[in-house]
Amino acid sequence: MSAAPFHDLIIIGAGPAGANAALSAAGAGLDVVLVDEAAHPGGQVWRAPAAGTHPPPDPDLTRGNHLRAQVAQAGVALRAQTVVWSVAATQDGFEVAIASPQGPELIGTRRLLVATGAQERVVPFAGWTLPGVFGLAAATVLLKSENFLPGRRILVAGQGPLLVAVAAKALKLGKAPVAVVDFNGLGRWVQALRGFVGHLPSLRQGLTWQAKLALAGVPILRKHAISRAEANDAGALGAVHVTPVGGGTPRMFEVDTAFVGNSLVPGDEILRLLGARRRPDPLTGWRIEADDEGRCKIPGLYVAGDAGRIRGALPAAAQGTRTGLAIARDAGCALSAAPAKTPRRMDRFADASCSLMQVDDARIAGLADDVVLCRCEDVTVGAVRGAIADGAQDANQLKHFTRLGMGPCQGRMCGANAAALLRTSPGTKPGGDVLTPRSPLHPVAVAQLAGQFDYADIPVPKPAPL
Repeated sequence: MSAAPFHDLIIIGAGPAGANAALSAAGAGLDVVLVDEAAHPGGQVWRAPAAGTHPPPDPDLTRGNHLRAQVAQAGVALRAQTVVWSVAATQDGFEVAIASPQGPELIGTRRLLVATGAQERVVPFAGWTLPGVFGLAAATVLLKSENFLPGRRILVAGQGPLLVAVAAKALKLGKAPVAVVDFNGLGRWVQALRGFVGHLPSLRQGLTWQAKLALAGVPILRKHAISRAEANDAGALGAVHVTPVGGGTPRMFEVDTAFVGNSLVPGDEILRLLGARRRPDPLTGWRIEADDEGRCKIPGLYVAGDAGRIRGALPAAAQGTRTGLAIARDAGCALSAAPAKTPRRMDRFADASCSLMQVDDARIAGLADDVVLCRCEDVTVGAVRGAIADGAQDANQLKHFTRLGMGPCQGRMCGANAAALLRTSPGTKPGGDVLTPRSPLHPVAVAQLAGQFDYADIPVPKPAPL
């Protein structure tokens, strides 16, 4: 790889936070590079449809199209379909290792903004690794990009607003769920209404979805959760057992597909790799230490959107604009106005959404020993408990003892749940519940690292003389 070209600002993540930050920073005069794994800006929530698909119009698609048009017109250098697999601090700022269909490259920057969004959290149950079990986040990706969901007899389970959204959109596709299994009771939803009033369009949309499910006769089992899933003769999902929260008589549903999700957590690996610290958050579990304008304690490092704290797309977009202007101001650009704060009503809406996605440590501590915790390395809850009993005191020791977090997802799916087991086990190290991130941060295809070349271009030394 050649010497790294240097830029005023590199932004990792082109979702609502990262793309809006790029627009405001570039508008103030900075040389901005925007890097994202997807082909187009928008992130997960404002994702662009795949070529040739025509999903029905909705507010998220409208916002995403508007954002993509703005980025295209702003002169921001967009590096799409590009994976960031390593980041390092340098004397002059930061060096970012990327890989794309054109091959590997190093790019440097004085300032780095991480806007990598959120990751899904699933509370495991026996059988959750069977073919046919998908995350709610995976379902939304398919809906937004392909206007499609797999399966014939489907069940939707978990908690939070995404649960209702996926169930209602499945119904619209003609795939009425056999049941919607909601961990929360109706009382929790009523409490959240006070915060949802902060954004009336979203509240109306949510109430409409609930009404359509009810009119279609879709059973909504509140204060219930999946206790186990069973395989059919072909080894794929065949049935799901649902039990009332707190115990009771289980119900069995024959299904071939289940969409399950409980919470969202910050996608903060890059930030932690660079030394940023987490701090507890009563609603979302944790957040990254940063000021109101996204400055981390590491000079030149910034965060915006769900990578720092789970807030949702609209607050992330507002914060991205604010952080982009703050970066420009820190770089010495003259600004006509100070960055505006996120409206309080958006914060109330985000708080209400997060309140419905809380996962208590006791739920993880109550899992049976045979439940798979780390699906990449097939590590069970019992194996983790055994490792703790054998002396593993923190997350990194668990990794050494069991291989937990050593698979392709690098602990993204199991890390938060393993942390809950550590926190609820006596004798473990306080504050040692976080896996240390390491490069490569994401799996990288060999083709991306090799790039485009011809075998004739490879220098072959002459044979040594005999």
